[in-house]
Amino acid sequence: MAAGPLTATDLIAAASTSLEAGGYSRVSDDKVGGRATADARLYEDPYSVVSLIVYEAWSELASSWTEAQAELVELMSAYMTSADPKSWEGYLVLLTPGSASGDEVQSLSSIRYDISRVRKLVATGDELKQISDVHRTLLPLLPLEAAPTGDGDGSVLDLLPSLLASQGIDAGAVKSIIDAFAAQQPLVESLHEYRSGA
Repeated sequence: MAAGPLTATDLIAAASTSLEAGGYSRVSDDKVGGRATADARLYEDPYSVVSLIVYEAWSELASSWTEAQAELVELMSAYMTSADPKSWEGYLVLLTPGSASGDEVQSLSSIRYDISRVRKLVATGDELKQISDVHRTLLPLLPLEAAPTGDGDGSVLDLLPSLLASQGIDAGAVKSIIDAFAAQQPLVESLHEYRSGA
């Protein structure tokens, strides 16, 4: 936990750490024509592209986010074909240690719900009090983690087959899907193999 309010440097470092731990790789500056700056970074994984931008103040974010969005769309168009799955999964992460005042909250909400070109994750100083808040903001981009059950004997997913079996759902079918999920294999294919006895 930071000793005082988080700074823009704290935000970019924490967000970068969370994205990299979640399987994203930072796109090199030369690959995107040297567009990255100290407060803007581009990340990708096999499925999506994320432009991370940290603004010093809310007013700067509010007045500049459309330019950041246009730049991300331009980069995606320049470096990806429409056949590339990532070309449809662009995310603009906009963070600031500054806060939106009462009459600016509507603008903040409008940015969040504008999905016209890319999806947006937006957080201000009101929501970013601790480093863990940055990670929480990025959760929609990060892989799901199976939570431990609390007894040290596995995750909540381990309990699912028996819970669903009590509702009349085949526990073996559920287990085959969970195993496929954990191995990052196709779920429907695993279910089909289970049902066909393969």
